[in-house]
Amino acid sequence: MNYNWREIGIQVGSIDPNKDSNSPIGSKGGSIYAQKAIEIMLGDDEIKEMVNHIIEYKEEGEIMVSVLRLIKSTKAVNFAYNIYKNSEGQKASAAAWVIKHIAHPITIKWVEEFLNDDNVAGYGMGLLDQLAYEDWIDFELVEPLLIIAENYKSEGVRDRAKSIRDYLNNNED
Repeated sequence: MNYNWREIGIQVGSIDPNKDSNSPIGSKGGSIYAQKAIEIMLGDDEIKEMVNHIIEYKEEGEIMVSVLRLIKSTKAVNFAYNIYKNSEGQKASAAAWVIKHIAHPITIKWVEEFLNDDNVAGYGMGLLDQLAYEDWIDFELVEPLLIIAENYKSEGVRDRAKSIRDYLNNNED
């Protein structure tokens, strides 16, 4: 399959379309651009199909979630969140599981909602743990969520909150 790499570069912000296309000056590289480029190459329909396969526990779901995690797919977490919001029970739980495993930084805004949902509170803590561990988010965003979790009715959630707090305290700059 052939791709128009210049167009992909422009779409992800790696290439300045106003610069001479024969000059590497004005173009940028790095993981963030690569992640966005792969997301474009996969396309919306394929990413949705991947999320659906994962949620349906199909055999190939493990490799799919690994790919989506590697590229930190914004589209995948948004699609999974939409499924979570519009589903119940196991399907909603599976969608939250996908979000937890991809652990894109934008998902911090859903942690409190997950903590308020007994069906997925554990995934909310797993997501917070992953985001904090990978240092994807600022401590100011973590602290209020830890306070909620430390007062949660489930001992497992409270223990995970303590573990996250201990980790953060031991890794302060």
